[in-house]
Amino acid sequence: MTRFAFILAGLTLSLATSAAAQSPAAPQTAAAAGDEPVPRVERAKARQDCVAEHVALSGDDLRQAMRDCMQAKFPGVQLYARDGLTRDGKPTAATARTACKTEADGGGLTGAARREALAACFKAKRPDLAARAECRKESRAKGLDGDDLRKAVADCSRESRS
Repeated sequence: MTRFAFILAGLTLSLATSAAAQSPAAPQTAAAAGDEPVPRVERAKARQDCVAEHVALSGDDLRQAMRDCMQAKFPGVQLYARDGLTRDGKPTAATARTACKTEADGGGLTGAARREALAACFKAKRPDLAARAECRKESRAKGLDGDDLRKAVADCSRESRS
């Protein structure tokens, strides 16, 4: 019964979204889309179509089917991280950590020297994530949590990029 309610809600949302997309007040220009490779409205419509096609799946099967379906709808754009690289071509955090651990193992480092080498290596491979981690550490030290923590980390990481 719950699944039926979700399907019905999705269809209702789909109809409302398509009606809004057809209205003359809803055109989206490339400037409004910003840096996104696929405009938000098109992605949302494609996501709804993919969900409708794979309504019988759940869990990892649904996740993989959705990824495949979405990538098929936008073949010229890399929508997801794959082969250890993000959409931007940077190594994923997991890939960077693994590479750093391999380097530290190769150097035979242990203890504090290993931790420092891992931190320096990760900072070199993904400075953006290392900066966010440092911002989070500083914000937690100030006693922030929840929404205040998220805002502080976002502001701090924005400042470090500038």
